Amino acid sequence: MNPEIAAAAQARAKRYGQWSVKDEKLRITFKDSEESVLFEDTSSINYLKVENPNFLYMILGFVIGIILMVNSDTSDFAMMMGVFLIPFGISIFIAFGNKIKYDNVAIETRGGKIIRFTVEAGKGKTIMEQIEEEKRKWEMNK
Repeated sequence: MNPEIAAAAQARAKRYGQWSVKDEKLRITFKDSEESVLFEDTSSINYLKVENPNFLYMILGFVIGIILMVNSDTSDFAMMMGVFLIPFGISIFIAFGNKIKYDNVAIETRGGKIIRFTVEAGKGKTIMEQIEEEKRKWEMNK
């Protein structure tokens, strides 16, 4: 797989986590693990707003289209495709209109490691600023 595509996919991956500060360490706690980094090893903090189409609507439209197509009384292939494509097409519009939204916060270390965690949509910038403020406080107190 192309490394650029893999990096872009990883930046959009959904993995909820909570951040906290203890002494001089930034800790990210996930459901199944925890990662931490010293403030002095942190090189950058940023966030990414992520919006993905809701594929459940597309699957539902596909299933409804198949059911309608199979149960149609026509043997005309074009008519059967129309019966299938109408609900499927509507579901695509609905899926892109009702996107799944969240923010990913990324902390990059001086060694190049990136720790990413997902937060609610619209909270990424606030959390990034809070972490940066904690880092500034730590730098002033060292």
